[in-house]
Amino acid sequence: MDAVIAMCTFCEIHGPRIIFSTQTYRTFDEKDTNKKLGFYGPKEIMLQGQRNKHVSSTDDNRHECDGCGSLGNVKYLSNEHESRTSFVSARQPLTDDIANLLGHACIRSLSCELHLGKDGVCYFGDEHRGHVLSHAFTLKDAQARGIKRSCSFIVFMKDKQFLLNMWPFFVDNLKQVIRELQDLAERKYNADEAENPQRAARLSSANGGPSANREATRGMPRGLCEITNEKHVFVRIHMWFVWILSAGARHLVEICSISNDLTESTIAYHYLARDFHKKMSRTAENSTSAFLVGYQHFQESPEFKEISNNKFVTSILREINSRLTKEHFRQLLFASLTGIQVLVRGPNDEMQEALYALSSLVPKTCRRIKIYPTEYTDVNDCNFLGVDPSVAVPVSCPNVCRLDIISEEHRQTSEARSHAVKWSGNLPIKLPTILIKLEKYINNDKLEDSVLKAQFIALQEEWANIAKIVHTMRGCGYRNNLNGLIISLGAGLHDRILLDSWSLGLPSNPA
Repeated sequence: MDAVIAMCTFCEIHGPRIIFSTQTYRTFDEKDTNKKLGFYGPKEIMLQGQRNKHVSSTDDNRHECDGCGSLGNVKYLSNEHESRTSFVSARQPLTDDIANLLGHACIRSLSCELHLGKDGVCYFGDEHRGHVLSHAFTLKDAQARGIKRSCSFIVFMKDKQFLLNMWPFFVDNLKQVIRELQDLAERKYNADEAENPQRAARLSSANGGPSANREATRGMPRGLCEITNEKHVFVRIHMWFVWILSAGARHLVEICSISNDLTESTIAYHYLARDFHKKMSRTAENSTSAFLVGYQHFQESPEFKEISNNKFVTSILREINSRLTKEHFRQLLFASLTGIQVLVRGPNDEMQEALYALSSLVPKTCRRIKIYPTEYTDVNDCNFLGVDPSVAVPVSCPNVCRLDIISEEHRQTSEARSHAVKWSGNLPIKLPTILIKLEKYINNDKLEDSVLKAQFIALQEEWANIAKIVHTMRGCGYRNNLNGLIISLGAGLHDRILLDSWSLGLPSNPA
């Protein structure tokens, strides 16, 4: 997993500073795979670190104090020979570009980003500066301003979707690290207070006590080792970070599509994807990805195998759209996407086509389809229902959206509409984002059905994964304050009704 985890602190003299960072390096050379190496990353990384050693030491001594210093030029290296991966920890990342981006993320994490909720977790970033998950916290420090030191852990990645999919895993494990650091700092703080109560000393200084007392009370910022009274605290943090990066790579696997055009920048990902597909070839279809929702979750239901071979979903939807008013078509889409029961009544062929198209809008696990029952079945048993015109059905109500397809011999006039929607519910003022996009694509005559189908698949996968992330966070106990997460994923609060409906049928988090 190509992520960087760093610990940041707010130095009272020098401001936000990175004091510890851990990176992952791996080799994709298939030669001598059984040979154990001392370092599995590019050799120039270590050489660059050696070249920058003397420069960084003079600069750091000039712009550092005990509060923002940590390892100096010391580096920690851990190897995972089985996966041919190395984990390197240093005060700063070994490459200049990552160091600059991480420094920018550190400043934002400790100064201008708003961490919502009691856990102090937030996301920020963009395509140019990378994507960051920030977890802010404080450590008790008897000599710090406000009797506490502001710190944060930041996880930096270039892939936004991958980072956000890993949100529950990172947050849960970083919490454990924070809890242990806070326990160490608490014990040191209590020992300092027992020896020299800071409240009394600071009050004495504020009331015009001796200048010596003021200097002793203020002191210089202390390093993390002194705050926690743990000489090897950075060794412990290194091992924590290594475990998170190593376990995270097994928790969720990133797969890139295989193509004939392999470049140097993609060959590493293709190596991982090929190895992963070898392992997964023996598993069931729904095990293709441990976490991400893919195209297989939107494939047609077995009831519609014959129809799917002859017609595109998009062409059927366009045909239905042409026979309804704009308002009625929106009602039909809204009901299909948000779990309201869609009842289709009419001739067999047209009824099955309509059910096939409308049910294909949602993930396969969200569909409960019944065709040709002898009597009406409520939404608890099915959300897509197709019946013969002779079956009695409920009158118009908010819980059932009915699509009546009127055969040609039963129309009163030749100009009468063949499709009618009956639903007494009200559309929200702001419709779900995916509904607006679907409607826009369907009405775009320049898009052919094959192109429109590909667009539908991409849109469905995107929103299914957003629903999966929100559902997983709720399952981990984050039932409140999810608005920030939803917005960071590119959704809005008006999309919650759709996310709630889709999450009920999506696979659970394997962790």
